[in-house]
Amino acid sequence: YSGDVHVHHPTTEKSHQDFLLRYAEAEDLHVVNVLEMGHHRGTDFKQLGFGKKFRRSRGAYWLVSGQEEPRSTFGHIIGLNTTEMARDEATYDLYDLAFKRLHAQPDAVVGFAHFSWNGCDLPRGFPWYVTTEGIDFVELLQFSRINTLDYYDYLNLGFRLAAAAGSDVPWGSTLGEVRTFVHTGDTLDIDRWFAGLEAGRTFVSNGPALNFTVDGRLPGSEIAADGKGVVKVHARAWGDAKVGVPEVLELVSNDGPLHVARRTGNKSNELSLDVEVGISRSTWLAINTRCANGAVAHTSPVYVVVDGEPTWSPKKSAQIVRKQLDAIAVIEKEFAEGNDIRSRAIRDRLVRAKSYYARLLAATEKSLRK
Repeated sequence: YSGDVHVHHPTTEKSHQDFLLRYAEAEDLHVVNVLEMGHHRGTDFKQLGFGKKFRRSRGAYWLVSGQEEPRSTFGHIIGLNTTEMARDEATYDLYDLAFKRLHAQPDAVVGFAHFSWNGCDLPRGFPWYVTTEGIDFVELLQFSRINTLDYYDYLNLGFRLAAAAGSDVPWGSTLGEVRTFVHTGDTLDIDRWFAGLEAGRTFVSNGPALNFTVDGRLPGSEIAADGKGVVKVHARAWGDAKVGVPEVLELVSNDGPLHVARRTGNKSNELSLDVEVGISRSTWLAINTRCANGAVAHTSPVYVVVDGEPTWSPKKSAQIVRKQLDAIAVIEKEFAEGNDIRSRAIRDRLVRAKSYYARLLAATEKSLRK
């Protein structure tokens, strides 16, 4: 079932809610996450309230209040399915505290906005705040842009980040311009939708649809393997000519593309792959598709785990970590001289992030020596 994780509109009046529900029904968009938007001075796009009491539905179409907050020069945070605004102006730039406040709310899901285009100062904050392991999803697709370069880097460091998509209406063109599809079973259960998003049972799209299983397991699943066998992958992409017919279907992993299916003159509106993948170490697997009109879709990974080792890429980790440390160094220089509470707190968090990456590098180097 489709959802948009990033919509801004007030819901304080019944007319607001009716408008959004009719809009969602017209777009066949089932879950509209309406975010109150924060900044240092206050919040905009006020919500009537948060939690189950304030959810609104029209048939199988739902409005659920959340927040884009905090929003500072370190990127924008999304909190979905929240029970209250998790806002603290005194610690506004300390996102790890915001993650804890959000996760303390039952069934809340935490994401980083604008990942698809490294927008809104994301490179200033994400490289160090991802090390808190408090982020459930990233906006992998937004404004027709998809950022697999950085997504694969973070997956190759062992982070597990679900793929999501948000329109950022009113800055995006329309509600559901890009969509997060979450597997909930045969029917839409709104609580299962958020649980599925947190678990990574998702694909994102602005046109084509995807079906992906590994040994019959959905995206977000962890599969235990002994490192001596194979897993069976089923992948399918399809679409209507008016929204995008897949031209390329790609199975990717830590090592890059593994298998590719291409549309070569046939009139079918779908592509498929049924292949076996040999497993010798822990790995992640995902699929993506691209259409001639620029439409794209991408799944969250399936994680195949051997001997309990993370699904990282030991051979690539050193280069990827260097990129993160270079980004952290920019912030270190900016806050090197400040003696105020905020500067000291940010320096402390940068030190923690650098220690995290040092431990990760040591572990991956040890893994290479096995």
